[in-house]
Amino acid sequence: MEISEVIKEARIKKGMTQQQLADSVYVTRQTISKWELGKSIPDEASLSLLYQCLEIDNEEKKVLKKLTINKQNAFLLIIAIVFSPAVIGIRYCLFKMGKLEDQRFKIWIQSVGFVLFAFYLRTLKDNIAYVFVFITAICYLAYQYYMLSLDRATE
Repeated sequence: MEISEVIKEARIKKGMTQQQLADSVYVTRQTISKWELGKSIPDEASLSLLYQCLEIDNEEKKVLKKLTINKQNAFLLIIAIVFSPAVIGIRYCLFKMGKLEDQRFKIWIQSVGFVLFAFYLRTLKDNIAYVFVFITAICYLAYQYYMLSLDRATE
């Protein structure tokens, strides 16, 4: 059973309209409609209010929580895949920075990039951030070994 079905069935069983539920949960009627159509999922705070307003029992709470977590993880994975082409742009910038003559400017640009990346990672969930840090570390090490092999080949 989908989370959208659980919300809709509980609302209808309770005899509430979408607007009445929206007022109780402090969201818009359109948000309730999106939840019931499966176009979006409620966040943790909204789920707590839904539990109270719709008098959802413990068994349904477990189902809702499980469905919400699975959909959120899938959504985060899709976002990561969609934005992965940005890696190509970053690789191009790193390639161009490797050709910079002014080392101070190069260090400054890398520092700013690192700070921006750190801020980005902080916005992610912890487990996703750890995966990105691990992947970034592996990519950085691979890049450094590649550059080292190029240096040795030219010697």
